Amino acid sequence: MARTKKGSDLSLSGQSLASRFAITMTIALAVVMIIAGAFLYSRMVSAAQAVQEKTFVEATRLQGPLLQQMREDQQAEIDLKVYGKKPDPDKKRIENPIQVPGAQPVAFADGEVKRYDVMYGDNRRTPGHMYLYKDIMPPLLVPMTAKDSAGDGLMAIILGVTLFVILAGAVVAYMVGSAVARPLELIVDDIAQISRGDLRHRTRVRAGGEVMLLAKSIDRMAGNLEQAQEAQLELNVREREIALAGDVREALLPQTTPAVPGYELASLHVDSPTPGGDFHEFIELGDGRVGLLVCDVSGRGIPGAMIGAIARSYLRVELSRGGDVAEAFNRVNAEIARDVRRGMYVTALYVLVDPKDGIATVACAGHKIPLIRFTAADKKIRLVQSEGIALGFDKGPVFKRTLQVQKIPFDPGDHIVISNSGPALVKNGEDKELGEKDFYRFVLQHAGLGSKTLSEALGKDLANYAGSTPFPSDISIVCMRRKA
Repeated sequence: MARTKKGSDLSLSGQSLASRFAITMTIALAVVMIIAGAFLYSRMVSAAQAVQEKTFVEATRLQGPLLQQMREDQQAEIDLKVYGKKPDPDKKRIENPIQVPGAQPVAFADGEVKRYDVMYGDNRRTPGHMYLYKDIMPPLLVPMTAKDSAGDGLMAIILGVTLFVILAGAVVAYMVGSAVARPLELIVDDIAQISRGDLRHRTRVRAGGEVMLLAKSIDRMAGNLEQAQEAQLELNVREREIALAGDVREALLPQTTPAVPGYELASLHVDSPTPGGDFHEFIELGDGRVGLLVCDVSGRGIPGAMIGAIARSYLRVELSRGGDVAEAFNRVNAEIARDVRRGMYVTALYVLVDPKDGIATVACAGHKIPLIRFTAADKKIRLVQSEGIALGFDKGPVFKRTLQVQKIPFDPGDHIVISNSGPALVKNGEDKELGEKDFYRFVLQHAGLGSKTLSEALGKDLANYAGSTPFPSDISIVCMRRKA
């Protein structure tokens, strides 16, 4: 029998501890009960035979004198009739039993045999049972104490056997418990040695079932602790590097919001309790155009922050050139795909706004939340989702082939909102995610307001929805409105 635990290469081989304990105890107790049952049966049969023998002896002892007296009475009657000889009046006679007043007879054998409760003996003081067959005399007398003696000694036998079974069970349990406890004691000694710092020590148990699985787990734990100890030494060396990386990431956050004539621009960024690398950025070009950038970064903590810092640096450099947006994204993708390990990626949504012409150029690299465009003319929102895969997934050919750039009008009174996936992932107290549609609904409710007011209103809506539940990821939102 072997069971493999999900998510682990440790397997349970052989019989489980519970199975072995149950089988051993069952066999041992079965043997004990068979012996005890045989002994109890033998003693009870002997006791029954003794009671039966005693009953027969007592019945015979009582029946004999009655039969003798009946014969003597018959002979006296003959002597009186034939010889005229009268019986001796001084001769002592056995008193006939009398039925106990009010006692009803009990019938046996279809009524052929009846049992009467009677009093007999001297002055008829001794209780007994009289059995009569079809009213044919003489009856059979049995002392009532014969039944009472049937249980004599049985209680002592039963108590003795019970005590024997309990003691035998205790001995068996102790032996089985000792057999089970021995490997566990060895494991306790092994753990004590490991706890004293000997992380290379391995368990000595070679049992089966859960005990062996426990031993393997302890060996695995000791190995992991040994690796963790080595990693801690390396971590101490790299702590300054990590601290420096954190400083760099903070330095790359946007410090100011550009002022664009005829437009309102605002942003909102909220760190989660476990911040990652998600970010937003503003790209100011020399010709008056301004770029709005928001990115989702895979991974959390330090890895996510480092990748976010790398991606921000590449994107700022390439997009600040002011050239073709698609070519800038291609160059950034090639750099990120080369620098990050497989499975790590960055999604990006970039909007390049030309304030003079009122045109927004949109490029999307696998970003989940599309551009949300509120049109003042009809008071509706539209979603703009350009094609493209995330930065870092592919080194070039597939990324270039799928990336599409489109232009949309940015009319007076219109409002555009870009965001990372953080708002859609916000959960309430019932562990239900807000979702994209409800986030779009929040935007529509406040889209007629100014950009700063809109961003603040969205932050309040998200906080109210979450309640006391922490945000699961960072939130980055950028809002831009063209004044009417």
